[in-house]
Amino acid sequence: MIGHRRYWIGCDLGQSHDFSSTVVIEDEQLPTISNGVCVLGPRTLTVVFADKFRGASYVAVADYLVRLRNAVPFAGKSKLVIDGTGLGRVMSDLLNDQGVDHLAVQFTSGQEWRRSGRYINASKTLMVENTAVLFSTGELTFAHDLPMRDELEAELASFTVQTTAAGNSVIGQSRTASGHGDAAISLIIGCFAAQYLKPQSIGQARLSGWY
Repeated sequence: MIGHRRYWIGCDLGQSHDFSSTVVIEDEQLPTISNGVCVLGPRTLTVVFADKFRGASYVAVADYLVRLRNAVPFAGKSKLVIDGTGLGRVMSDLLNDQGVDHLAVQFTSGQEWRRSGRYINASKTLMVENTAVLFSTGELTFAHDLPMRDELEAELASFTVQTTAAGNSVIGQSRTASGHGDAAISLIIGCFAAQYLKPQSIGQARLSGWY
């Protein structure tokens, strides 16, 4: 029975006068023994790192993301997913030119998502609702010593859901004391990747109760 420990690095890119931010989610599911049988334990997602900065050039941000991916314990076990809307396309091209493996998520309306190469068009409503579900089920938690926890919680609380006359959900967001919710955007991108872009595998193991 093989489990996994991997990391999802979400990144939201801001204008020169706005903040850019990164959030890292640890995605873990390890084997455990139950009634003498090796089974996979529960899957957990934990926000283990968060950072924000501004005034950095595209090249400096790209170098920062590469260094973060290669840092312990993320090296060799992380996937970089950036906001590919607006300035994100420029950053995606820069990372691609440097041979940096990554995905770029572009926000759309509706409830669907689709992938074309390294670009993913995904509903913002879908991503926000996915993050809310992960928190409500307890699958997603914050590391107890995460410095930006209060700020992230405030930014997540700034999202609102409105229903149109046609019955569609529309996500809104108010400005917080720390800005436009850059860190929260990084988090929902990472959560979307963890749920919808995770590797698919087929395993073989002994089933408890079968003879």
